[in-house]
Amino acid sequence: MSASSPTVFISYASQDAAIANAIVGALERDGLVCWIAPRNVVPGALYAAEIVRAINESSLVVLVLSAQSVASPHVGKELERACSKRRRIITLRTDAAVLPHDFEYFLSESQWIEVEPKGIVPAAAKLAEAVRRHLESDLQASVDESRTIAARKSTTITGSPTERLPSIAVLPFANMSGDKEQEYFSDGLAEEIINALAQIAGLKVIARTSAFAFRGQNTDIRTIARTLGVENILEGSVRRSGNRIRVTAQLIAASDGSHLWSERYDRELVDVFAVQDEMSAAISAALKVRLSPKAPARQRHTPALPAYEALLKARYFHWKVTPESMDQAQLFHEQAIALDPQYALAHADYAEFLLGRAAIGLSPMRKVASLIRTSAERALDLDSSVVEAHAPLCALAAAYDYDWHEAGRQFLLAMPGGRGSPLVHFVCGAFYLLGSGRGQEAVEQLERAVHGDPLHVGYRTGLARSLMAVGRYDEAEELLYRTRDLDPNFIVTLLELAIVHVARQRFAEALPFAEKLFSLHPWYATSVGIYGGLLVRTGEPDRGREIARALGAGEAYGAAKGLAIFHSLCGDIDASADWFEKAIEERDPEILHYFQGVPGEPLRGSSRWPRLAALVNLPEVGIPAT
Repeated sequence: MSASSPTVFISYASQDAAIANAIVGALERDGLVCWIAPRNVVPGALYAAEIVRAINESSLVVLVLSAQSVASPHVGKELERACSKRRRIITLRTDAAVLPHDFEYFLSESQWIEVEPKGIVPAAAKLAEAVRRHLESDLQASVDESRTIAARKSTTITGSPTERLPSIAVLPFANMSGDKEQEYFSDGLAEEIINALAQIAGLKVIARTSAFAFRGQNTDIRTIARTLGVENILEGSVRRSGNRIRVTAQLIAASDGSHLWSERYDRELVDVFAVQDEMSAAISAALKVRLSPKAPARQRHTPALPAYEALLKARYFHWKVTPESMDQAQLFHEQAIALDPQYALAHADYAEFLLGRAAIGLSPMRKVASLIRTSAERALDLDSSVVEAHAPLCALAAAYDYDWHEAGRQFLLAMPGGRGSPLVHFVCGAFYLLGSGRGQEAVEQLERAVHGDPLHVGYRTGLARSLMAVGRYDEAEELLYRTRDLDPNFIVTLLELAIVHVARQRFAEALPFAEKLFSLHPWYATSVGIYGGLLVRTGEPDRGREIARALGAGEAYGAAKGLAIFHSLCGDIDASADWFEKAIEERDPEILHYFQGVPGEPLRGSSRWPRLAALVNLPEVGIPAT
């Protein structure tokens, strides 16, 4: 490939080879240089490496979009690579295949060309013209046209047509204080703006994890917007000196980089809450979005400033998600509550934090359940509008009390009007709906979580787990491989990649993921159980049983779950059921996920299942609709 010759990379599914080759012929007759596999793969080279190199060196990507390419994990990875390298994409659409959300994000700025009944020849001519136009200049009119077409094709999570909402992502504010220790404050202010904007009906707001994923990267605004599926970006900076702050912010239209609004605030530190309100109102006005006229004005509690700072520090350490940082977060959560016992958000955040600690095995659920309940209920007593506090109560009712009707009640309270934060959709979908066997509804809630926070690896793996629970293994596997590209060492991605191969009896393919999971997280009982079990299934029984001995007699917290999974993989259903009973007794919050997922499949068809289902109060006919 010559660096001086603009090159067009052709992305297609193998079933569409005839169309792809016809496109190459039309473009090359027009004097354009194309790269297409397998034609341009260097003999003896690694196929995947050649694809990556070709995309990196291309000037533009043409996608043959069809039902086959939508289903192809290879095409999905090519699109991700193209977007990460800021390559323009032109889409030649050959049918009306429904796009998954990842494709909607990647193609939100693509120019679309339809293959009409007249056939490929007229479409190829239009494509050649569009490719040449894009290679000659970056015409904004072309981008605007592609956005309009993509908007007409967009769908909601459930697949029904929807009006395109104004949308925004708030990037982490730059810390200009000259003190890295102040980063918690600049991050916290940006997160508070996200939370305030999320209360505005009719505005799509990307959640913190995805918006903050671009920290420290010199990434083009259009690429960020395309990746997150938004039209507007808010960026800013914070300078703190003593008791004064200077906050600058600018709202940018991603389509052309124009500034819709900008402002600078020089205030006393105690005025930080007024700054948040003023910024939210200004952004709302700039985007022509108004608060619902039915929403009554509410007097918000203004927390003591030291308590507010302690809560920002707690959130900052929580998001690092290491055992050490979680311990730091707990100290600051407790400090925030002690400094201002009337601070409802501090109580609600603490309940969610403790639930997260239990879910990843850092605290036994029996030890923290009462504190989760007390904290969430205290938050609601102080301020009933903090509806997010119903989410940990929903999870407790489902995974600790096994009270499905109460879980359903809390589920509805957590999402008034069916609308909640991505975290609420995740918690309620994973613990309540998936745990009770309502897999399809769990998929819908997890899709909403991913839609609001598309780069959150936890939400993506939760969605994959739900997809597997309803037998949609192809989609789950594709999603998991894409999620691995975001973080190749994320604990749950590795676990679910092993499980999706187990679901298809591909134990040899599952083993490398389990091995890596175990090597990175040997403290995690589930990693011990699945790695040991897969060694047994792949012909190394002695080594597998030796690995499983790390779980001891099953007395340590989480060990029962690990042993249940180990024996399930070994085909010892009775032993697996015995250890599942022990995990239920421990109130391990993950146990219901495995009940309803792949590890529990042998049990659900066994004579031991009625007793296990009764222990967690699962009715034989399922859970009544709430």
